[in-house]
Amino acid sequence: MLIPLASQAQEPQSPEQKAFYLFMSGKVSAQTNKQFYPVESFDGKRLNLDGYNRALKPTKSLNCTLSPLMVISPFYTEIRDLEYSFDSNAEKFRTMMVINEMSAEQMRFEAGNEFEKAVANLGGQGDSVPFTQQDIDNIELDELTKEQKEAELLKSGLNKLIDSIYVRCTLVPDRSVENAFAAAVIRIEAMGDSDNRVSFVRIAPIGTLEAGIGKPIKFDCSFPELRAGDADIDLFLFDGDGKHIATNRSRGLKKLTTEELEEFRNLDKKAKSKSLG
Repeated sequence: MLIPLASQAQEPQSPEQKAFYLFMSGKVSAQTNKQFYPVESFDGKRLNLDGYNRALKPTKSLNCTLSPLMVISPFYTEIRDLEYSFDSNAEKFRTMMVINEMSAEQMRFEAGNEFEKAVANLGGQGDSVPFTQQDIDNIELDELTKEQKEAELLKSGLNKLIDSIYVRCTLVPDRSVENAFAAAVIRIEAMGDSDNRVSFVRIAPIGTLEAGIGKPIKFDCSFPELRAGDADIDLFLFDGDGKHIATNRSRGLKKLTTEELEEFRNLDKKAKSKSLG
C-alpha cells in the first residue's frame, strides 16, 4: 500500500530535529453540480477543488466524502475537551408549532369560561359545564414554563430525531498552521438496528493555529433528518495546503523512529519509480 509522505518530509532537515507520525487520515472531496471534486487547499474562506474552476464556500450542509488513507506527516495537534451533541432543528420547529396550538387551545378554553361567568352574572340558571380531562390537561400545561413544555413533548422519544451536530473542543498544535480546516465524519446508527449505519462528512473552517497555544473552536453541521439510536464523530485536520495533521485521536497513530521513517521513504521512492515505469 502506498503511504503518501507529507511534502515537509523532503526538507533537508535531520529526522532528529523533527518528529514524524504515521496515522490514518483521508482524501476529502466536496460535491458541487452533482459531482465530487478533491479538495486541494483552503484559503480561510473558500475551498479550491481539483478539476473545478470555481472556489467553494464550506457551508455547514456541504456534502463531502473522505477516502481513508494512511499518511506520514510532521504536523501534530492535540484535541482537548472534545464535546458534541446532536439535535433536530426540524423537530424543534414542530414542537414549537404544537406548543403554539396548545396555547391557542388554552385561550379558547379561557374564553369559554369567561363567557359562562358573564352569563352567570346576568342571572342565567343553566347547568354548569363539567371539566373534561383535556381541559384539566390544558390547565396543568399552562402552568409549565416553555422549557418544561418542550421537555414534556420530547419524553416520548422525539429527541431521537436528529439533523444537526454541535461540536466544541480546544486545539493545541505543536507548530503554527495557517488556514486549517477539519473534516468531520459523523456516523449514525439507526434506532434498533446496530448493523444499519449511515455516515455524513462535513467541512468546518478552523483558521490559524499558533504553536503551543490552545485555540477553542466550535462549529455545527447539518444533514438530512433521521431517527438515530446512537451517533459519534471523528475529526480529521488539515492545513491550508491540504496537508494532513496528526492528532491524539487519529486512528493507528504511531510516532516513527529514524529507522522507520527512512524505511518508509525508501518504500515511497520505489513506489514512485514503479509508477513511472
